[in-house]
Amino acid sequence: MTQQKGLILPLDLIESVSEKILKEFPEGAIVGLSGELGSGKTTLVRSVIKTIAKRQGLKIDRVVSPSFVLHQSYEMLKPMVHHFDLYRLNKVDEAMLIELEYFDIIAKAEEAKGFVFVEWPELCVDKRVLRLRLQISIQIEENSRQYLFQTIK
Repeated sequence: MTQQKGLILPLDLIESVSEKILKEFPEGAIVGLSGELGSGKTTLVRSVIKTIAKRQGLKIDRVVSPSFVLHQSYEMLKPMVHHFDLYRLNKVDEAMLIELEYFDIIAKAEEAKGFVFVEWPELCVDKRVLRLRLQISIQIEENSRQYLFQTIK
């Protein structure tokens, strides 16, 4: 069962989306992020990380895209954040996810009530193995982005 909500925001209000995620999922979640190249998937994760860090009085200067390394972790945060990018992979299956230690990481994040963000979840052969709780689809508008939130039960 899914529930959908939409939100259209100017590019400079990305923090509002971060706050919405943290408010609706205060104990963490596994979040899929979809949208064309340049739509702002990594920018959204960067905003969530910086929002969490700011709440803790931490400063994180650099939040990088995991496009080439496939996974970045920010375990110093409470809640911790893990960020996967599946873009460079082809037909992601369970064996590939095991190799990436995906299931170990989501177990750790769930235990610590942290977040796991997965860019390009649609590249997974069977999206159910990702165990997403929230899917955010981002569409590019002229000077804004449309965010479609789909809660997955």
